[in-house]
Amino acid sequence: MGIRVRLPFEQEVNPFVREAFEHQTLFTRLHHFVLLSDAFIVAPGGIGTMLESTMIWQLLQIRHLHDTPLIFTDSMRLGLVDWTKQMMLHPGFELANPEDMKIPRCVDSADEAIAVVREHHAHWLAEQAIHETYDSTP
Repeated sequence: MGIRVRLPFEQEVNPFVREAFEHQTLFTRLHHFVLLSDAFIVAPGGIGTMLESTMIWQLLQIRHLHDTPLIFTDSMRLGLVDWTKQMMLHPGFELANPEDMKIPRCVDSADEAIAVVREHHAHWLAEQAIHETYDSTP
């Protein structure tokens, strides 16, 4: 599936995409993307990637998204998390909570990112089984 905003310098939809959605604004594209996603794996990218990943981080922070993995796969994002910890947890001028810094998971490879998603999915399945047992109890 492709979710995009038509820009004059962008390429066409890749041939392997079965269903494409076009949006007039980057905001509606991001909103659609967030609604469809069960996990966010952030690969190397530019300013748009930075904007989208920090927006998702904020949505998780304020609990508008619940229990959705945000996984950073590049050293630039690790630097972002380190900078955020240093600047936003500055003693006497805290702008975030230490728990907020645990939201993104930083990994070194695609295999590690996949492992995080699988771990999250297994946890989700276990919770679903508990809810089904609880809901079916007379």
